[in-house]
Amino acid sequence: MDTKSLDKQAKEHLQVYHNVMLAAKIGIVAIIATLVIMAATLI
Repeated sequence: MDTKSLDKQAKEHLQVYHNVMLAAKIGIVAIIATLVIMAATLI
């Protein structure tokens, strides 16, 4: 993706978007891991 055509504010928004997506992925993985651990302890 060409970021040279974007202004400074657009680049900052893109960075925020990437950080939010990363945080969401980590959160989803953490939730799945928690559910797996809970299921394993119940067995």
